[in-house]
Amino acid sequence: MRVLRANRVRLREWVRFHTGRRRYPFLSEDELEASRTSDTLFVFGSGWSLNELRPEEWAHFEEHQTLGFNWFVRQDFVRADYHLVRGIGADDLRPESWRPAVEEYFRRARESARFRSTIFVVHTGFNAINGNRAIGLGLLPHDRPVFLYRSKLGQPDFSWSFRDGLAHPNSTLEDAVNFAVLAGWTRIVLVGVDLYDRRYFWLGHDETRPEDELRGARHAEAHSRAGTGMITTFGAWRGMLEPRGIQLFVYNPRSLLADVLPLYAPPGVGL
Repeated sequence: MRVLRANRVRLREWVRFHTGRRRYPFLSEDELEASRTSDTLFVFGSGWSLNELRPEEWAHFEEHQTLGFNWFVRQDFVRADYHLVRGIGADDLRPESWRPAVEEYFRRARESARFRSTIFVVHTGFNAINGNRAIGLGLLPHDRPVFLYRSKLGQPDFSWSFRDGLAHPNSTLEDAVNFAVLAGWTRIVLVGVDLYDRRYFWLGHDETRPEDELRGARHAEAHSRAGTGMITTFGAWRGMLEPRGIQLFVYNPRSLLADVLPLYAPPGVGL
């Protein structure tokens, strides 16, 4: 019964997407690549370590280009050049759960000065409930460019073309990194991807996110995506990308990904 309901929701949002897409300026792959002005891209998670960064570190990030995803829309740290939209609500099938989350999410995207010139990278396709809602309900800012992408759900293999869909074996972070490589960045730095706990930058230091409380988890526990699957994936991706001249870095030396990725530390800057 839940599968049938989920498919009905997907179909409704897919129809909405097609009726709402005329509202937005969509970018082609060539136009997306032309928007790249740096070889270095900083990709932001939502870990608590973002609160520990100094102003000169944020200034360094803005000398290059930035990409956030999911609830990085809550940030007021840095100019958001790109933002990837995929996961939003705790339950995409229950309006009492997804509607307030979606409304808050896109209100922040529309109103924040940090997102004034953002290119939104939006998940699309039949299974892309939140991306289809973003376009179909006209929730994204109408004057910002949009690039649509598809993903290969549960597929660990790295994708070498947007046509084949981005890899999504564990989390949206992998969508973001696969997107960054295909768009042409050759130095990709993961910032605020901590994984050693479930603290988020917008909460108190010892506060547990309500969604985690519902799962019976606490803020001091390792992140739900901290299993060996994600770490193994990024270790494999590093070995595959480096011979092609593409480097993956992690910024926080305490991140669990520091076991498989080198640290990024420009002179005079670091945690």
